[in-house]
Amino acid sequence: MNKNNFKLLIDAIEKDGKLRFNMSSFVGELILHDDNYNRLIVNGPNEASYYGVNMLHSVQTTEMFNCNSVGCVAGFAVAIANNWRTPDWLKTKFNDSINSSFENEANKFLGLSDGQGKKIYYNDEDSLWKYLAFHRVEEFPNLELATDDFDLDIDDCDDWLDNGLVVNFKSIDYRSAIKALTLIMNEEIILGHDFGDITIGCKV
Repeated sequence: MNKNNFKLLIDAIEKDGKLRFNMSSFVGELILHDDNYNRLIVNGPNEASYYGVNMLHSVQTTEMFNCNSVGCVAGFAVAIANNWRTPDWLKTKFNDSINSSFENEANKFLGLSDGQGKKIYYNDEDSLWKYLAFHRVEEFPNLELATDDFDLDIDDCDDWLDNGLVVNFKSIDYRSAIKALTLIMNEEIILGHDFGDITIGCKV
């Protein structure tokens, strides 16, 4: 883990997260029915994470984030790694490998393995966010669990793994991201490489 780059990432999300952080896309444009970005987000009550996102498969501008564009943890990491410029591979239209490109560059910047990175960038069954929703609920009360299984009663799920639940990306706001990334940087939570491998660090 590259703690210096983790700190750069945390500081960037803390600075611009209200306007630019949305876990639903590596980089995308907010879906605003009103189109008034300044009124809705800059001066409004809602944060960027509140809105839906159209994922961008390429960015043709010099700056990676523009106007009402947003990014997730990996998107911010890639932007910082490239001094906020759009990397060449993201300028390619119809980039089929965009997900792996974001993952690989963010992992390299943060000093993470593939398995560790996926736990942060996605909301899969063994994601960091799901772990926090089950085990650190008092610190992360906004994280919402969701399922497509209508027969599953979420309140009856004791085991955080293998129950079909995922975390709603819209419930991961920039404050939750800052807090979670800080726990990892401080080794209070240890991300492993394998499925379900998340443990409490020795500094807790």
